[in-house]
Formats: sequence, C-alpha cells, structure tokens
Amino acid sequence: MRRLCTLGELRRNGVTRAARDKGWVRVQWGVYAEGNSPPTPLEGALALAVATRGVATGRLAGALLGLDAISPSADVTVAPGSSNCRAKVRRRVLDPEDIVAVHGYRCTSALLTLLDLAAEVDDLVWEQALESALRKRLVTVAAIEARAHDIPGAERIRRVLALRPAGAKPTGSLLETLMVQLARDVKGLGPPQRQVEVRNRHGDFVAYVDLAWPELGIFIELDGQQHKDQPVYDARRETAVVAATGWLVGRYTWTEVVHLPSTTARRLAEVVWQARRRPVAS
Repeated sequence: MRRLCTLGELRRNGVTRAARDKGWVRVQWGVYAEGNSPPTPLEGALALAVATRGVATGRLAGALLGLDAISPSADVTVAPGSSNCRAKVRRRVLDPEDIVAVHGYRCTSALLTLLDLAAEVDDLVWEQALESALRKRLVTVAAIEARAHDIPGAERIRRVLALRPAGAKPTGSLLETLMVQLARDVKGLGPPQRQVEVRNRHGDFVAYVDLAWPELGIFIELDGQQHKDQPVYDARRETAVVAATGWLVGRYTWTEVVHLPSTTARRLAEVVWQARRRPVAS
C-alpha cells in the first residue's frame, strides 16, 4: 500500500508544491497519496483516518485486515475530546490491546473489528469475514465467544457460531466459505468436514480435499483457477481420491457457486441422492 500523508506532513518533510503536484495525488482535502495513479476506494476511506489521526474501525478496519467480503468504507474512531465534526468519525475509548498497525496505519484488532462488524453486516457476510480471520490466525472462536456478550450484534455472532461444528477448521478460501453456506440449502445435508486428509487402504497419503462428507462418500472440488496449471493438478488429485476411496465428487467453479447458487445447490443435491443410493465405500 502506498503512503498517505497530510499536507502538513509533506511540508514538514520538505516536499515543495511543485514536487507535490508532480509526485503526489490528492485523495481528499488535506491528504495526498504518493504517486500519480487515482486513489483506490481503500485509500479514499483511509484518508479520513490519516486526516483525523484516528483509528480505522468497522468496515475500514476489516478491509485493511484483508477480511473476506468486507469492502472499505470510511469508519474512524478518535479519542474522547477530539474533534469528530467530520462524517463517519466517532468518539470512543479503545483499549491499547484492541489497536494494531497494518501497513503503518492504526486499526482495530481482528477481534474488535469482527465484534463491530456483527452490528453492521448480515449473517452470511459476517461468517465470510470470520472464516478469513480464523484462516489468517488473527483471532480464535474462544476469544470471540468471551467478548460477544451484551454488545450490538451479539445475537448474530451466536447464530453464526452455532452453525460451525465444534473444532471445525477454517475454510481454505472465500470460495470454500461460500460453498459451505450454499450446502445448507440442500435438504437433510449436514455440514461438511473441511480440509479433509484422504489416505488409501494402505494408509498412504493421497491428497487433501476442500470439503467432504465421508459418511456419504462425497467430496467437493472447487475450481478458482488461480494458476495456469491448476485445472490439470486438480483433475489428477480428483482421480487419485476417487481411485483411493470410491467417493463421488462434485466439482464447481466460482461462477457456479457465486452466480448460479440455486442451480449449483440442485446439482449437489443430485450427488447426495446418488450417494445415498449405494453403499459407502470403505
């Protein structure tokens, strides 16, 4: 992330107006970003924290922390007694342990950010943010449960956590979280196991699969196609798992999960129906 500075900071660092016009772009009144490219939405929201010397909170903190499904929006906290005449700035006492630095900017910790977001976003988005925070090892379920009392959003936190099997691993990606959520639309299908280690009948390691229902003999492969050779690798892994277990596989792409959820849920339901018609492979 490029540097953001106030006009006063640029002047103190000896940046002349000519140099500023050549090498900096104004993000908002009194705040500039290094370089000439237009400010990003994150920089636009973060400029408010720079201008007020405040702490990024809520959606802005979530975006800085890289939490899934959280788009940046100006949300800044300043200390009591500070000016909060700007929109999206609020006064609030923050404990030092609830403040972290990300890319040199102060923001609330993942724990406090998730607690704040629970009052702002819906259940699905909060679960997506939660899974990414767990994946990044920024927070634990126990820490959330310990502080999710008598706060706005506490009921949402309880609902979402109640859906997670005890001791469940974090999902491996946003796409996996979306698939876990989609699978709930399949009648009678319980939550899948995550990041399942598959071994053959000799006990040799075969592969990890994204999601699986071992009791039904089903596993899911999700195709984000991040790399050129990924589809070939996934196809080989899928073949190895089927050969070792005899399980049925459902393969779905980002487009199918995100943009065609009803159709994808029906396709998954068909796989489940087929699996229940036959003995589970041992």
